[in-house]
Amino acid sequence: MPILDRPATESDIKPFHVPTVRAVAPRFGGKSLFYLSSLSGGDGLWRYLDNQTLEIWKGTEGALLEPAAVSPSGDRVAILRRGRGRIRLHAMNGDGTELRALADSLDARGEACWSPDGKWIAVGGEDAKGLGLFKIPVDGGDPVRLVNTAAFNPVWSSGDDLIVYSGPAVGRHQPLRAVRPDGAPVALPEIRVRTQGERYRFLPSGKGLVYMDGLQRRQDFRLLDLKTMVSRPLTKLNNSAAMRTFDITPDGKQIVFDRLRENSDVVLIDLPEHKN
Repeated sequence: MPILDRPATESDIKPFHVPTVRAVAPRFGGKSLFYLSSLSGGDGLWRYLDNQTLEIWKGTEGALLEPAAVSPSGDRVAILRRGRGRIRLHAMNGDGTELRALADSLDARGEACWSPDGKWIAVGGEDAKGLGLFKIPVDGGDPVRLVNTAAFNPVWSSGDDLIVYSGPAVGRHQPLRAVRPDGAPVALPEIRVRTQGERYRFLPSGKGLVYMDGLQRRQDFRLLDLKTMVSRPLTKLNNSAAMRTFDITPDGKQIVFDRLRENSDVVLIDLPEHKN
């Protein structure tokens, strides 16, 4: 979907074709698009580059429930894996090699994100002191606590001056909040996003924040200008399919998002009679 000077409509949207039948949770890194898909069982992680796909994490090795966090260059990826009764953050190369665990003391929550310089990963979670938002040194070391309350799905601006995250859920919505990388709070307009999704991303320039707004099956995109703190509508959509996750192309001109439809068929199968 193009980012225009007017609200885009359904006629402006074009399919983004990938070789796999199913694709959700898109994330760009460098020249690659990473997304979740499944051949059988739970979702694994795929990398799409130059019209070629590579499965870099198999769902049979542990289904991924959150979008992958991709470094700005696309050469590193962070995923969350469940094991031993908690969720741990892991980092690996962009081709799936050299997987290693980070921040063993942290029980992670929601999606993670990389700092612009690739030296830190921010993630919500819980340690011995309780819930919070943390930044974790990629080369090893203890997590640094930024927020002392429940925090989920952080996104880190390319200017390295702002981290936006979701606060504690109130009903079916979560408020958007922000801090500096040193933990200093930053005021945002009152914006609430739906739970059960990763619904906001920075423009590559870092000057604006795109977020989803509306009901579960009537979501639209809006753009918050981070200088004026005024938002404007980017879309006027009427498709009833659920949208959960999106990303913005590296040139900042388009939004790539997933749509999920619940349209199963019910069929009756007559089984042949078996004679004793």
